[in-house]
Amino acid sequence: MKRAFDLSAYALAVLTMLPTVRVGAEEPAAEKPLETIEVTGEPASEAEQRAPTAFVSVINPAEHTTKMETTADALGESVGTQVRRFGGLGAFSLLSIRGSNPNQVRIFLDGIPLSRASDETVDVSTLPLDSLQSIEVYRGVLPVAFGVQGTGGVVNLVTKPPQAEPSTEASASYGSFETRKVDVAHTQQFGDVGFLGYATYLGSKGNFTFRDDNETPMQPNDDKETTRKNNAFNSLDALLRGTYPLPGEWKLDLTSNTFYKDQGIPGVGNDQSLDSSLNTLRAVNFLRATNRQLLGGDLTLAPTFFSIYQRQTFEDPNGELFGVDQETQNNTTAFGGTLTGTYDLLPSNTVGWFFTLSGERFVQTNLLQNQTFPPQTRLDLPIAIEDRAAFLDDRLLIVPTLGYEHLADSFNMVNVANQPVGPRFTESHDFFNPALGMQLNPFPWLVLKGNIGQFHRAPNFSELFGNLGIVFGNPNLKPETVVNRDIGFAVSWRPESWLDRLTLEYAYFYNDSNDLITPVQVSAERFTFENIGSARTSGNEVSLGAGWLGHFRLDVNYTNQNAVNLSPNYHGNDIPFLPANEVYARLSAYHPIGQVYYELNYVSSNFTDLINFDAQPARTIQSVGFTCEYFAPVTVSFSAQNITNNQISDLAGFPLPGLSFFGTVGGRF
Repeated sequence: MKRAFDLSAYALAVLTMLPTVRVGAEEPAAEKPLETIEVTGEPASEAEQRAPTAFVSVINPAEHTTKMETTADALGESVGTQVRRFGGLGAFSLLSIRGSNPNQVRIFLDGIPLSRASDETVDVSTLPLDSLQSIEVYRGVLPVAFGVQGTGGVVNLVTKPPQAEPSTEASASYGSFETRKVDVAHTQQFGDVGFLGYATYLGSKGNFTFRDDNETPMQPNDDKETTRKNNAFNSLDALLRGTYPLPGEWKLDLTSNTFYKDQGIPGVGNDQSLDSSLNTLRAVNFLRATNRQLLGGDLTLAPTFFSIYQRQTFEDPNGELFGVDQETQNNTTAFGGTLTGTYDLLPSNTVGWFFTLSGERFVQTNLLQNQTFPPQTRLDLPIAIEDRAAFLDDRLLIVPTLGYEHLADSFNMVNVANQPVGPRFTESHDFFNPALGMQLNPFPWLVLKGNIGQFHRAPNFSELFGNLGIVFGNPNLKPETVVNRDIGFAVSWRPESWLDRLTLEYAYFYNDSNDLITPVQVSAERFTFENIGSARTSGNEVSLGAGWLGHFRLDVNYTNQNAVNLSPNYHGNDIPFLPANEVYARLSAYHPIGQVYYELNYVSSNFTDLINFDAQPARTIQSVGFTCEYFAPVTVSFSAQNITNNQISDLAGFPLPGLSFFGTVGGRF
């Protein structure tokens, strides 16, 4: 039988194993907002209100939309996160938070889960950016508003709301490697109906040059310059959002987001494929009713109904990647309802809850043989409740949380050829996930906080049943268990002298993972999964923000982590693909007519194998740019990225672009 293939399997095969433990819309103010806004003494953001004791980063997408960047780039600059790219702009990218496995990070769009039961790993290069108002990153303990999911953390993409004042925005960008981008948006009020429409096209030929080491890294004499092939992509992201007031202070919100992407899959390093491709279509729709004024304002309710459809089609007609011709299509449909809310029991005590019932259906088709396999289904019932108790005139906050999740999977067993056999089986899991958070405000400018929580992740469909291709499933897998701990502080100071603002946040985290589901290579072209590994990840996170003289700002994010493999065969080794140190710094000078900036991204060396023999060298990327608003309402932006033209690679030899230039012209009317 011809073996089928999906992108997650491709990523797994390239890495040989996933990088954990292995076996053996408001108008901008005159002062430009921080790229990553950490917890401060100012009024709490919506993200901080959802999780007051957690360490939260709120990313401003506006700082990235004029630099020809994606959500993957924005997340990579946030503290505590690592983005692992399989190439340049638009390439498949994985997100890790505090050293977690990418499939332990849950990603939401306005609270709707994008992570699927077929494989929780989300390609963050496919996430929207221009239509977002903010990106919320929750590290460690999770807010009750997202239930009990996300053993490694949560990312929530918050879309822009409709505005009462009619306005139209449009921009066009062009840059190196025939990269182009067009963005159009309109918002308006039609009577009681608020409307917002967004459409973004992004594409690139991706034919940058890179240094090919000819698979002999110790012999630089045979290195040569070559061009990245089959690296083009075209993508379209569309958002439609409407709001309508209902009687009794209810507000109705209907949102539809559609994403389409067609891309080439170029392969690893000098072993480039010419005809492999991946086509992705994702549609997310939800209807939400919100009321914050029930029982005199003490009760808030937000029932939501959602549907998700995702289709991925992979083609490798000449077997360039794994030696066999492949053409497969994976289809996922999911429906569900969620009820979230809060109730103020007392002025100093608030109860919050989360309830969801959803069903998911995953179907794989081998297009070469016109063979559709029996569906795999999952019923998911997570429930979570928290109590926020304030003491000492609200200076001390204690937040205990208890989560429960019931999962029921229905599937067919498969034989050694990945063919379904025998009757259908149903397997259930029941998880209890307790957590506790504390926050203390001894002074108005100082916040102390700490958290501890236990979380579980059930095996996904790819791990249980394989992918009809190179991945062979194991239906006997046990769930993973993760214990997350952190403690730290946040300082916010606003003096009235030459120093306009100073913010500092520090967090120490210490996480244990057990029964990790680990990919195991069983032959040259076949992988399976086993519960073998355990890991311990600890580290430090520092965020600094400063502004002075009303015209200058400095933002620095530093992440240090020690990710240790505790599995029997590799006890004490570093976990591959998790660098010990990452630094992001941005220095900007701004004025009402525009701003100029300098950025630095540094990633220390990291091992790429279990035995800690092969290592990726340290890499530094420096970029500069400016934005001019002198001819308002027209804005002109320009950026030069990797100005030192460093010839670097990311995961497993996937090259990254050298010096590149991008320009944008946009306006709001």
